[in-house]
Amino acid sequence: MALNKTISESDLAEPAVARMAGTLLRFAWGMLLRGQRFAVNGVSKLRWRIRWHKMWEYARGLALVPWRPDWRVIDFGGGATLPVYYLASRGLRVTSFDIDAALTAEAKEMAGKRGWPLEATTRDLTIDPLRDDETFDWAMSFCVLEHLPREKQLDVARQLGRCLRPGGYLTVTFDYGDAAPVGGALRGEDDVRALAEATGLQPVDGTLFVDSGDRFPLDKRHPEQRFTFGSLFLQKR
Repeated sequence: MALNKTISESDLAEPAVARMAGTLLRFAWGMLLRGQRFAVNGVSKLRWRIRWHKMWEYARGLALVPWRPDWRVIDFGGGATLPVYYLASRGLRVTSFDIDAALTAEAKEMAGKRGWPLEATTRDLTIDPLRDDETFDWAMSFCVLEHLPREKQLDVARQLGRCLRPGGYLTVTFDYGDAAPVGGALRGEDDVRALAEATGLQPVDGTLFVDSGDRFPLDKRHPEQRFTFGSLFLQKR
């Protein structure tokens, strides 16, 4: 099955993805028992469940990259989210860039309480871009880029690709399809190709993108609009 594809419910049954989904859910329950919140779609609260399409992003995004505890990771736009917390809890050095001051402050507080190697910052990469000497092993961004205008999407993609170390990985998900309600959603395969080319990276499995054709009512605010999520797993050769 292609790595770079649109969402399918069956993806969560893949053994590696199912294991990671279970791990993340148990991690979330552990946070709940401690009275600790995490954010989904910019909203932080106590949670006991994760909707299936968000778990698709998180579990596939973490299961299908061969990360190690000594890696340095950059997250773009996922302040106080479960993947950021989980990876930091496993010893990865995570830097989370999120312009939401409240989520960033919450992530800083959580890192201090738990002793995690997590740095959270409101630095806006669309204004203050990454320097060439800021390098990392893995970059991830879960359904964030579509909230930027297209040129800024491509600019951030160029930054992330440029600053990856040789052999490093980039994991990106995004709203996809003609009916996706967010203005900057990727509408078709030409948009996906432009994003991938901006990074300067290569598809991990050699396949750029596969659209299953499935569409879902994924946004509670727009239940009448059926669209999907797409994913890219890219590597710096």
